Amino acid sequence: MDLMLLRNFQRQVLLQCEFILLAAADINETLKMGQEGKDTINRVFYAIQNLLVAAANVSKALWGLSGAQSAQRQALRASIGISDASPLREVDMRNHFEHFDERLERWWSDSSRHNIADLCIGPPEMIKGLDDSEMFRFFDPRTTEIVFWGQRFNLQELVDEVSRIIPALRTEAAKPHWEP
Repeated sequence: MDLMLLRNFQRQVLLQCEFILLAAADINETLKMGQEGKDTINRVFYAIQNLLVAAANVSKALWGLSGAQSAQRQALRASIGISDASPLREVDMRNHFEHFDERLERWWSDSSRHNIADLCIGPPEMIKGLDDSEMFRFFDPRTTEIVFWGQRFNLQELVDEVSRIIPALRTEAAKPHWEP
């Protein structure tokens, strides 16, 4: 990868990682307020959605859309210490949030009872009798897991990974884009 292109990728990944950390802080601050109600739920899920979108942007930068640029982006991943096992690679949960229209259509056509639980803060087990396909967006603050259709994604693991690589990103992104 050309050095100038690499530096610009590093700067963009850094920006998206900073967005991830801002969104995580927003989740924590909103939950600390301890208020019940729709505003708290909306603010938490707004921040979760922003976190997932920024993480998907990082994934696209590091591997390309659906991994299509994986080989070409190896130098970028190596420059900041990212392995293919990184939680940053995962985009399924973001896809659930982004393509909610398709999920609703599928739920409606596949569900016999048409039960639905969405935008819930707490463990998925707090509502009894739901099939996985009837659980849309759950966030469990104790485990930091998001659950959608039975799939689980841990936000803290993502934030930990970003916290681990952000020093390298800051160092690399600050370097000149030409050979000295």
